[in-house]
Amino acid sequence: MHIDPDIDRAFAALPNRVNELGFDAWGLCPAEARGYFSLARRIFDYFHPEIRGIENLPEGRLLIVPNHAGQMPIDGIIIAVACLLHAKPPRLVRAMVERRFSTFPYVNEVIARAGAVLGDPTNCRNLLLDDQAILVFPEGTRGSGKTFWERYRLQSFGKGFMRLALQTGAPIVPVSVIGGEESIISVYNWKGLARLLDLPYFPIPPLLPLLGLLSYFPLPVTFHVTFGEPMRFTGAFDDDAVIDQRVSEVEARVQQMVNDGLAARKSIF
Repeated sequence: MHIDPDIDRAFAALPNRVNELGFDAWGLCPAEARGYFSLARRIFDYFHPEIRGIENLPEGRLLIVPNHAGQMPIDGIIIAVACLLHAKPPRLVRAMVERRFSTFPYVNEVIARAGAVLGDPTNCRNLLLDDQAILVFPEGTRGSGKTFWERYRLQSFGKGFMRLALQTGAPIVPVSVIGGEESIISVYNWKGLARLLDLPYFPIPPLLPLLGLLSYFPLPVTFHVTFGEPMRFTGAFDDDAVIDQRVSEVEARVQQMVNDGLAARKSIF
């Protein structure tokens, strides 16, 4: 597999702590991850993203919290590559993935070797205590499966990320992603078929069945990714009322950043 030289240099600059077999405690294998990130770099370049505010990433542990959209995890790939290639020093983000992905043969191995981990509170807490950067989408699949009529309207955030931030003292970096809603447009979520296939949603693009499977191919829209200033919170992590209030603050901040990004965008391409 061809290794992108920029990816190779970024990995060489990372403080990778691996055992004698080349793996860290969560399954990351930097030797293999170089290849997977080289492929991800091609996806990144396809969408010619504009990255702003990445200097806001603090050193040490942190939670990166973006809006979620696009039917496929393109937004996560773009954020991960941006952090690796554009942050100074390079940061390898550990994406929290849905439990269902850990059951897919080959896919579960690839995402683990590339640094993603099961979105389990214990995994996330231990990674934060190891001073790593966590990428979490609090909207979950409710965000990625939005239809075009719901575009850029955040679904309610889960609470888990805030509990972990309070437990570990990790700052939260809010992120807005503009472009995902137009990359693969869904005009309808076929819930019946999704249940039959055991999927969280089944998007129907506007050009289906005219173009067949090609209607699911992402359009080369420009992604605009903005990293906001870190938000820091203190207090008890077991008080639901406090948690709800602080989650609402982060959600409101991300929504405002999304609104600002939409207002500033001149074209989707």
